Amino acid sequence: MKVFLYISLMFIVFGCKKEMSKTAIVIVDCTGTYLSWNGKDYKICNLEKVSSFANGSTVEVSFKKLTECNGSGNFFVTCYMNHEYDSWIEVETIN
Repeated sequence: MKVFLYISLMFIVFGCKKEMSKTAIVIVDCTGTYLSWNGKDYKICNLEKVSSFANGSTVEVSFKKLTECNGSGNFFVTCYMNHEYDSWIEVETIN
């Protein structure tokens, strides 16, 4: 009985950490790099994860929302374009 409870608990604990990947589109412009998903754009904080993907690429990605960005995606914009976005994100996995 203890073994059954232990195994059940392990499935619950590790099952909750499972990430769901989303199909999104990479958008690159002079203001930064974004993922477009569910009708919203999300500005990418960790650009090194997406540097190999071109503008318009469809990707499978998992990410988490951030309240602020201290990574490579937070740079001074030098163009006169405004790209509205929902929030900063950190890409965890991308294919």
